[in-house]
Amino acid sequence: MTVTHTSRTDPAGSDPARDRIRFAPSVSLSKAEAFGACQALADADRVLLKSGLISEATALGDLFELLEQRLASRSGEAA
Repeated sequence: MTVTHTSRTDPAGSDPARDRIRFAPSVSLSKAEAFGACQALADADRVLLKSGLISEATALGDLFELLEQRLASRSGEAA
């Protein structure tokens, strides 16, 4: 998978050919990184809900649930 990244600091000076990011087919996270990601998603979800951004909050909630399911299935495989 390739994604074009736009620079947050200088979007006008962004070079799409230079800014392409190639993702690995899978990712390994430590337990602390995985739980940190879940916590960040949950926190952002609450902020978006309070701000009235329901569809955005739902998208983050869906991502949280996907990550949680993958973490639970991985721990079940190891048992």
